[in-house]
Amino acid sequence: MEPYTILHTIDSEGPGGAETVVFNLATRLDITRFRSIVLVSPHSWLSSRLREQGVPVIEMSWKVWWDLRGPWKMIDVVRKHKVDLIHSHLPAQNFYSCLVGGITRTKTLATYHGPVELEWSQNLKGRLRLWFVRRAADGVVVVCDLVKRLLVRLGFEKDRIIRVYNGIDSSPYASHEQPSLRRELGLPQGQKLVGMIANVRPSKGYDVFVRACAEVCKKHSDVTFLAVGHVDEEVAAPIKRMCGQLSLGNQFRFLGFRSDVSRILKELNVFVLASTSEGMPLAILEAMAAGTPVISTNCGGIPEVIDHERTGLLVPPSDHSALSEAISRLLGDPEYSGKLRAQAQDKFYKEFTLDGMIERYERLYRSYLGQG
Repeated sequence: MEPYTILHTIDSEGPGGAETVVFNLATRLDITRFRSIVLVSPHSWLSSRLREQGVPVIEMSWKVWWDLRGPWKMIDVVRKHKVDLIHSHLPAQNFYSCLVGGITRTKTLATYHGPVELEWSQNLKGRLRLWFVRRAADGVVVVCDLVKRLLVRLGFEKDRIIRVYNGIDSSPYASHEQPSLRRELGLPQGQKLVGMIANVRPSKGYDVFVRACAEVCKKHSDVTFLAVGHVDEEVAAPIKRMCGQLSLGNQFRFLGFRSDVSRILKELNVFVLASTSEGMPLAILEAMAAGTPVISTNCGGIPEVIDHERTGLLVPPSDHSALSEAISRLLGDPEYSGKLRAQAQDKFYKEFTLDGMIERYERLYRSYLGQG
């Protein structure tokens, strides 16, 4: 039997969590059962990475949301490649994919990765998109129960929403490399490292993290704070000014986007995520896999991953005092930190591996393609 053809679509330049999920699906599905094609924005992070893996990539863009050239090209792709199922990600592509799926009579799964995507949908354009997806999608995938509850409040049928937790590849965290990050940064081997792995965006709470770091420095002089992720300079400018105003100097460093996140995480004493809005952040799963103690804000789907005081610590969003106290607590109590990281790592391997995620999506695809 010929493999089913899956068209994965996302309208984002990346890199980010949703883009990583698309990459993993397109490269890790069982090739004896599924053939992947990916439709992405031109010159995106995903485009080059997928091509390196030999995945067929089609680039497409349109300037305004009512521009019909994009959907017509998608229709041509679906028909030319005999697509069996469209799997879309993020609000814009969810809308267009449902439109194309309806015209071509192709099964369509629309995916929402976090509450912020629904916040983007509060204007007239966004409400129209949601209304159409609600009526036209064969199924709606969410990455955590919180997003499912939000969609139900917006009128989506509960029985048509499927939750599939994100998963990550554990293999980079199993290697035993010699520690080198402190040497790279010119720091003594005994220096403690506290890091946040997140692109510098408004929803990631870097301003809160910086304020918390300044408080921690009053108690711990032997600590350096790291920001690892793509830097939006417009967003970063006031945060960098804040670092200067709080006299953090060289104790707070922006490392930018890194391809060696697994190595960095394994060398951190504490991982922090200070977001004000999240779905199912891959960075937390990466920290759990690396065996790095986690402190995160209690928002989005994070409480579905982190059990407070068992697999990590949760603090209220936008509360730099609570965040600084949690960081100081873990820095000052290595035994407790070790307990948290061991329990978090155990939970990761039971619930959040990439193999598990791929298996759940393959099962989902088969159910919609009549091979449940």
